[in-house]
Amino acid sequence: MTKKFLTFLLVIMGLDCFAQVETEYDRYVREQKEQMERMKRDSDSRMQEMSKQYEDYVKAEKEAYEKFVREMAAKWGEGNVAESTNKDWVEYSDNGNSRSVVDFENGTATVEIVAEPGKAVDEEELAKKVKILILDKGKSKDYDSPAEKAVPLGDEPVLENQVTTPSGETINESNIDRGVKEIIEAAEVKVTTVTDPDGNQHQIASISFNLIPEHIRVRAEKFSDNVDKYSRKYGIDQALVYAVMQTESSFNPKAKSHVPAYGLMQIVPSSAGADCAASLKKDFKKPTANYLYDPTNNIEMGVLYLSLLRDRYYKDITDKKKQELCMIASYNTGAGNVARALRGDTNIKKAAPQINGMTYDELFTFFKKKLHKETQNYVVNVTERAENFRKWTK
Repeated sequence: MTKKFLTFLLVIMGLDCFAQVETEYDRYVREQKEQMERMKRDSDSRMQEMSKQYEDYVKAEKEAYEKFVREMAAKWGEGNVAESTNKDWVEYSDNGNSRSVVDFENGTATVEIVAEPGKAVDEEELAKKVKILILDKGKSKDYDSPAEKAVPLGDEPVLENQVTTPSGETINESNIDRGVKEIIEAAEVKVTTVTDPDGNQHQIASISFNLIPEHIRVRAEKFSDNVDKYSRKYGIDQALVYAVMQTESSFNPKAKSHVPAYGLMQIVPSSAGADCAASLKKDFKKPTANYLYDPTNNIEMGVLYLSLLRDRYYKDITDKKKQELCMIASYNTGAGNVARALRGDTNIKKAAPQINGMTYDELFTFFKKKLHKETQNYVVNVTERAENFRKWTK
């Protein structure tokens, strides 16, 4: 065998090996592509499943809520079904014959009992209900649904250290009987009559009393550990978090708006809730009511959302005070509406040079004049309250 022929064989063998290497590489590429496609299909399927789960949840909640409203209207009268709002905490007894309404913005509490048709109310029951209210830990909802049962709002009474006797003594478990007696003796019992959907008349007896003047600060202190933890984690000023919480809910742990938004920082499941769930890599697409009524969950999502506004939309704002002002406005109305007020479209990133070219006072005045009326007031309230909380948190 000549040297030339051996060389020829080696070349042929080399080409064959090279061809084999190419085949293995192609297979690797194909397998990687197939794996990516499987992962995408699995992700899409999971997202569809989570969307379906949330749709089923919303449907079950709606049906349970409507049933609750019908039952309460039959007892308390048409148009007289009290419900929790962003500033009012409402609790019904298990049988629905008594309820409490606490206005956290104005610091007032009312206890009511309703009688069966044709019967007089038992005013002595009011004392028992006042005692229950002062010690009540509250629950996330006044009804259960197949999708979600009501759960306690916390481990401590919602009104802990916020009610005093007329003589100024703070009411707690050790002196509550004497304290409630003083409240009943000093307050006026009101009796009214309402008509239910069937035309039956019911008597309602009620009694009201005030919370202590510093009730907002007392409730704020209940959440200081979570505010401190998540403010540090996401780099948000604690005073700003407190100011947003007060403006959104007056620190009402059962806050709910018509949107609906839930909890202390009024998280909307379909917007801020969905964005935060994705950022936190949660196994749900949108949070449920019970998830958002948990103070820890709610505060984390609220603080995280403030950081998302800063990092996604306002990272190019060079002045921190103006950046914070934009975050405040966007927390209420959305970054798109802020951009629309500034430049006529929703491209907030293109508005950055305009914002950077304004002084803080100019931007503040612009927001007070050009944003929606609700947002104008919101910016003023949060800004002023943040200054107050900065004095407290120093």
